[in-house]
Amino acid sequence: MQRKKQNFIEGAAILVVASLIVKVIGAVFQIPLVNLIGGKDNPAFGLFTAAYRIYMTMLVISTVGLPAALSKMVAEATAGGREHEVRRIVKVAAVIFIPFGAVCSVALYAGAGVFSDLIKSADARFAVMAIAPSVLMVCILSVFRGYYQGRANMVPTAVSQVIEALGKMFVGLGLTYYAVGQGYDAPHVAAMAVLGVTIGEVAAAFYMVVRAALTRKKASVLSHGLNNAVRPFSQLCGQLLSLSIPITITSAVMSLTDLIDMALISARLQSPAIAMTSDQAMAIYGVYTGYAVNFFNLPQTLITAISVSVLPVIAGARAMQNFTKVSKTMSTAFRLTLLITLPAGAGFLLFGQQIVRLVYSKDTVLGGQLLQILGFAVPAVALVAITNAILQAFGRVDLPLISMFIGALIKICGDYVMVADPRLQIAGAPVSTTLCYWVIALINLVQIGRLSHGLPPFGRTVVRPIAATIGMGASSMICFTLLSRALAAAPGSVVDKLVTLVSIMVAVLVYGVLLLLLHAVEREDVLLLPKGEKIANLLRLK
Repeated sequence: MQRKKQNFIEGAAILVVASLIVKVIGAVFQIPLVNLIGGKDNPAFGLFTAAYRIYMTMLVISTVGLPAALSKMVAEATAGGREHEVRRIVKVAAVIFIPFGAVCSVALYAGAGVFSDLIKSADARFAVMAIAPSVLMVCILSVFRGYYQGRANMVPTAVSQVIEALGKMFVGLGLTYYAVGQGYDAPHVAAMAVLGVTIGEVAAAFYMVVRAALTRKKASVLSHGLNNAVRPFSQLCGQLLSLSIPITITSAVMSLTDLIDMALISARLQSPAIAMTSDQAMAIYGVYTGYAVNFFNLPQTLITAISVSVLPVIAGARAMQNFTKVSKTMSTAFRLTLLITLPAGAGFLLFGQQIVRLVYSKDTVLGGQLLQILGFAVPAVALVAITNAILQAFGRVDLPLISMFIGALIKICGDYVMVADPRLQIAGAPVSTTLCYWVIALINLVQIGRLSHGLPPFGRTVVRPIAATIGMGASSMICFTLLSRALAAAPGSVVDKLVTLVSIMVAVLVYGVLLLLLHAVEREDVLLLPKGEKIANLLRLK
């Protein structure tokens, strides 16, 4: 008998919890790291980020389309009872992508100097060399993650993500403190910090290999007596590549754009109109990524968990011609996306300065201003992730490529013009990011509406969460203003931080109450929480 599959809600819940754990671990890593090697006077964190961006670009080229394509194929084969074909699909993926990942790792290591020169940051080459082996490790991880996600089993992916984060935190921070204590220069400090990423990936890949080996025999017994139909190796290879290559190109567009973005920011800050030195430009870039972008990415992690879960569910439902399930899954995904990102974006917009002051000790004014601008982009980036996954599940992997390419052009042009404007400087980067992602999101939404003959109900999905967000924002700002004046809280003081935390707690409480009063939250949404069923019953959600 085939193992009972987890549904979309259960899978998303597992990844959401794992994502929260990963983000907490990431904060424990990033906050002391930025305080130790960040700021406008130290280029080390900028070099760390530069190496990581180069690595991510190579990673996108080598692996990013694999988990989505593999999970879609595995979900469809599993829905049809073709268990033997599932195993062959995984073998095809391993034969293609693991050797390719090895080649990419070697190329990244050998060409570290060339890649660093291309982004106007030659000192990043040591950090690039340190992170190069991670590409191969992630290729191995992607094969296993795609298989398990296609089975709607998100536990292995979740556990491996936590292992990655723990390795990065313990090894990366430990090596960074050692390097700083020994008086290493900025390029070598950055390399020691980024080495934690590589160690984390190695540990996660080892976990996946061991888990697969231990469960292989059990899977063979469960597959007995099912449909023995298996398509030829060449046909499966062709389908896997036809699905993964467009997804890879779609993601590579934005990854390459980020790389160009980094080079543009550095170059334009050094233009005659701004006249920064190379080290100054890299330090300012480190403030942007270390302060603003790190907070900006927090809600996106939860949305990524939802998008990973939604793709195989919709693909499997379409394969079984269950269009009711397709529509319901889409509605839940869109609603959850806005329920999470609208208040997050509003919080960054209203409390960007205060949030940055909570955890960082220097250059908080600039970091807070950049985070406030990025607040406008939070819902857009989340909608891009969800709509890309839905379009891929619909089999239209070409459509996200078009929208992402248009958005990339907007971002590159925006960076080129705005970052060299003395009135904006580095602030031009988050402005162009906001414009870029809203254009992509709107194009994708139009395409989904056309393919599915309609989008989820506008009032329940959009209007109610917006109304709750407005009420939340107003109440939290009133709370912060009154408490700050009553307690004479100086910016950055302990009292200021306490007032900020109290205001955030008030915002969360008010938002939750307004969601219930406006009937903006449904039972499926609450089931994502730990003990979600009990909470849903307590709130009498049906």
